[in-house]
Amino acid sequence: MVVCSKCNRNRAVIKLRSKGIYLCERCFKEYFMDKVMLALRRAGVLNSLRGKKVLVATSGGKDSLNALYVMHTLSEDYDVDVKAVLINEGIRGYRELTIQAFMKFCNALKVKSKVVSIENEYKFSIDYVARAYLSGLINYKPCTVCGVLKRHLVNRIAVEEEADYVVTGHNMDDEVQTFLINIVRGTVKNLAREGILTGGVLGFVPRLKPLYYVTDKESLTFFLVNKFETPIVECPYASLSLRYHIRLFLNELEYKSPGTKERLLELKDKFRASLSKLTETVQLKRCIICGQPTTREICRACEIVLQVRKITD
Repeated sequence: MVVCSKCNRNRAVIKLRSKGIYLCERCFKEYFMDKVMLALRRAGVLNSLRGKKVLVATSGGKDSLNALYVMHTLSEDYDVDVKAVLINEGIRGYRELTIQAFMKFCNALKVKSKVVSIENEYKFSIDYVARAYLSGLINYKPCTVCGVLKRHLVNRIAVEEEADYVVTGHNMDDEVQTFLINIVRGTVKNLAREGILTGGVLGFVPRLKPLYYVTDKESLTFFLVNKFETPIVECPYASLSLRYHIRLFLNELEYKSPGTKERLLELKDKFRASLSKLTETVQLKRCIICGQPTTREICRACEIVLQVRKITD
């Protein structure tokens, strides 16, 4: 039996390869929550959470459900009003399974929740977008459309709910992947908008990432030791995205050189700090169609909707 490196008593449930230590369930949960509290402190929100309204945007997967659990746990000490929302993209054989897990989880925590359908809101599903893309009818990949429309919807719902923060389940792996994606695409300036706490200007509800310093492996372990449940399914269109291939590349690097992801996150944060000083303040205005903030006449979400609807009419 491998014993916890910290308490030297209990059976270990995880090995932290980058640190060369093992942790038992109790010590690991403390370690996990310490990382969450570090993120909240560095975001400067920990002391101002009391009495705030938080909307947790979930997918029904391990990371977003962990984020929901964390915010629900903190709500007891900080008097936070927590609600949850799941966006149903309309992906058959995938989303209906995680909706069930999401509703069960929210009911167990007694958290108010809602499911909002992209098809009801925009008159087409991501399944339809995928078919159109694979048929050459549109140039937008389903992952692009999905991401843009989900952010658009979640922000609108957060404004309607008068939420002070939108909480997401983005973990360290997600953040490092985004870092490399921006480098590969040459959109390095976008890094100035990436961090633990982002947004909060002209109609954008600030986005908070409590799992910012938590690796994907740690998030999975936390989910399992707490005996949470969700189906192990992946979006059938994931492999069409650049993120999918970056993720595989990073996992291979991490295996060969433990700590790679942590080092890249540190580098990303240094880049962001430098870029935020150099990047000019972007002038935002309201989209002439939906009224949400944008740098253009028509926001990207409405632009995509107009393009997709052209082939549906």
